[in-house]
Amino acid sequence: MGRGCPSTRARRDHYMRTARRCGLAVIIILTVTAVSIEHETNIAIDAPPLAQAPIETRPADPAVVARLADEYVATDAGCAATTTSEGLEQFFAERVGPIVGHDSPRIIRLDSDRWLWLLQDSFTDYAGNASSMVGSQYTNSTALLQEGSCFTVLERGTDQHAESFEPGNGESFDRFFWPAGGTVENGLLRVFWIEIIRDPPLTEAIDGVNVHPRRTWLATYDAGTLRRISFVPAPDPGVSPVYGFDVVDDGDFSYLFGNSFQQNLSIEGGYANGPHSATSMWLARVPRGRLDLHPQYRTATGWSALHSDAVPISTRYWTENAMHPVLMDGRWLAVTKVDGFLGSDLVVDAAADPWGPWTQITSVAATPRGDPTDIVTYAPLPLPWLDPDGALIVGLSQIDVAWQNHDGGDPARYRPRYLAIGLAEPTSDGPGQ
Repeated sequence: MGRGCPSTRARRDHYMRTARRCGLAVIIILTVTAVSIEHETNIAIDAPPLAQAPIETRPADPAVVARLADEYVATDAGCAATTTSEGLEQFFAERVGPIVGHDSPRIIRLDSDRWLWLLQDSFTDYAGNASSMVGSQYTNSTALLQEGSCFTVLERGTDQHAESFEPGNGESFDRFFWPAGGTVENGLLRVFWIEIIRDPPLTEAIDGVNVHPRRTWLATYDAGTLRRISFVPAPDPGVSPVYGFDVVDDGDFSYLFGNSFQQNLSIEGGYANGPHSATSMWLARVPRGRLDLHPQYRTATGWSALHSDAVPISTRYWTENAMHPVLMDGRWLAVTKVDGFLGSDLVVDAAADPWGPWTQITSVAATPRGDPTDIVTYAPLPLPWLDPDGALIVGLSQIDVAWQNHDGGDPARYRPRYLAIGLAEPTSDGPGQ
């Protein structure tokens, strides 16, 4: 794409229709947050009658609770039939223990059969009497501990007042933390977290979402107990880009993929002043697992210790090119939602090296689960294992952007769907299959 504004009226009209319908997706979530906070401060909001089954009553695995109870509220969420795309789609189409709705999961391997899912913008209901997002408690982050095909929900606070899995160094309605990439080495789990700042309401819906990233942080946990050890600024704490937007290990290195994750296009002159910063992907690396060390940056010819020497590894589209990479038996793959909230397609790219060149190998429509009316899809996540037939499993977040017209928001329309995308070279199996 050239440096000017998109040339066809049809393209802009498509974006405008989407933006007017959206408001945009995360704006909806943030508005729900405000309502949820009011609910928690005893401003009465009547929830509609229970429209779904209550939480499963069987107790959590005592061994899991014993490991985690000192740090978190641990709640058994049951087991998926399989960890195939079909099994995960069936499991996550329903409430997951107390979690009635969520988006943008990140998955980090803890060991051979344990995985940590970090969820963004979760709505929870421990009492089992809420059938809307308004009637639920909101947290900026929630965790799922996966062991085989079974899941345990982890939050801070209590089952009466849920709090974020990662509150950082102090969160509020206008400042909070969303998960990025992470990895485990020598018994330590390290995760990058993005400090998010809420901006004044936008005057143009097509300018995105009224939040922006301000700083990158690094949290360290015990990989066995998940007890938090530290929360400090990342060695490169900047957000231009966020190095560690995704983290993938290979050989002697952990590769830190970078993206500006800029949600508020008005900060960059508005939608028309593109291509925007999130259309570029960057790359850095550290010794495997050592996210606490200052990285080397990918340049046009190799690696440098200087941030200023870095060059993008991919630049395309108009508003967003947030590639989410995964490594499958030596083959690098990445899934991208073209132009984020405003686009309609998922593309899969492949490369022999993390710095590319990246080549598109397939494209599919980014369709939601169920009735697509008023639904926006975003934040695709390639899972770090494949379907038995070698297809790539992708989690695709979705939200009903007209939730205010639908009894306070049906949580079933705010749950990622899981789909399979066929690839040419099938490889490894996943856990618990």
